[in-house]
Parts: sequence; structure tokens; C-alpha cells
Amino acid sequence: MSNSLRLSGAVLAAAFLLGTAACGTSSPSPATGTSTPGEKPSGSGGLVLQVRDGGGLVPVSPAANIPRFSLYGDGTLVTSPAPKRSGLPGLRVAHLSAAEVRTVVGAAHDAGLPHSGPLGPAPPADGPVRSYTLGGKLTTTVAPALRDCTRQRELCALDKRLDSLAEPSETYRYSVMAAVFDESGRGRTPGAATWPLGRLSTAGEPTSAGRCLLLRGTDLKRVREAARTATSSAWTDGTATYRMALRPLLPGEDSCADVVATD
Repeated sequence: MSNSLRLSGAVLAAAFLLGTAACGTSSPSPATGTSTPGEKPSGSGGLVLQVRDGGGLVPVSPAANIPRFSLYGDGTLVTSPAPKRSGLPGLRVAHLSAAEVRTVVGAAHDAGLPHSGPLGPAPPADGPVRSYTLGGKLTTTVAPALRDCTRQRELCALDKRLDSLAEPSETYRYSVMAAVFDESGRGRTPGAATWPLGRLSTAGEPTSAGRCLLLRGTDLKRVREAARTATSSAWTDGTATYRMALRPLLPGEDSCADVVATD
């Protein structure tokens, strides 16, 4: 990549952070503890960079595809290091300095982001892909496992940098979680977890990915307890069996529309 493009990336990163500081952005509250949900990190300053993995063997619903990395202007970095197909997702949160945020944004520009259309070789049909959203613009490329790092050195370097910045990290604490589900059969299914909150057929609201229910307070606690022993994505309310994805809300997300629209 040319020096002029690298300079452009650095200038954009600096301009973004100066604008954030001018608005009086504060640091996010600490995210500690593992047993009970607390307030999610503020994510003040807005979303800077988000990385998602998709394609291949897709999860039960789009809402289960939690972003791999979500970096915000105040330095909050929420990661999903080990995506799960059942039970509770294990999200983590780290806190980056302003200099680290500038470095990540500069590295993203050096890697060619954002890019109109796919970046690098086209992903194989139904193959795994990785998507990057920078400055509100989406770029899609092959997943790291299929990437030729001799030709996409900067992109591989960006992924490694994000992995390294995600540690040390803490448990991501949240106060709202979305349950996205659709019916998969009548009656009980062996091995299905028992839904603790009554009938699912009319719970929540309909969306393009199935019905979506936001869980808070006591309801959230009861579902979290039930999910700890879940061994699959199947849940039953006693009358029917449902495929379900549990999805903690990220900073800046407040509704089912946010969860489904962004996945």
C-alpha cells in the first residue's frame, strides 16, 4: 500500500479521536464479575470497527452470529473468542487506550478497508467469510483459515493485532439479552432445555429471524440459569420445541430490531 494511503488512514483515525474527545467522551465503566449480569460497557463515541464471521455452517439464527470484535470510540473492545452453538455465549471486554484505537484504525486502512465489493479472492460458495465494518461501510473477504497471508499481509496483521488487544480481558457483563427462536416441532424433544418463562408461541415479537424476546431482571436471571446446563440449541415450553439463540445486547443496541438488523 502506498505511503499516501497510510497517511490518509492515520489522519482519519486522528480526526475521529479528536472529534470524540471534543464531545467529552468518558471511559467505560469497569466490567468485572462473572455470576450476575451488570450494566454493559458504555461504548461511548460510537462503533469504530466491527468484525463478523459468517457463511459455512450457519448458527440457528442470524442473531446467534455475535460479532467477533466490536471496537468503540472510547476504547471499549467487546469480543466473542469462542462462539457457542448452545447455552450462553462467552463474551469478553477489554479497554484500549486512545493510541491503541488510532493504531487499529490505521491498520484497518492499511489493509484496504473499507473496500467496495469483496476484498481479495471471492469466498467459495457456502464457504466461511469474514466481514469488516469500518466507518459504517461493509467489506467482505474470505475467512482467516482460507486467507493467503502472503498476498493479504496487512489484513492478516490486523486480525493478529485485534487478537492480541483482546487480552487481557474481563467477562462482558450485560443487563439485557435477546432470545431469538422459531418452532422446530410439536411436543417435547429429548435433550431440549426447559424454557422457564411460559409459552413461547406468543412471546416477544416477530422478526425476519424468528420471534425475539428481550430478557431483563428476574427473567434474564432465570433463563441464564437454565442455559448453563443446555446441551443444544433446542428449548421446549412443554407444548412445542424451538431452536433458540441467546444473544447479549452490545453497547448501542437497545431492541430486537438492533439485534436482527445487524446480524
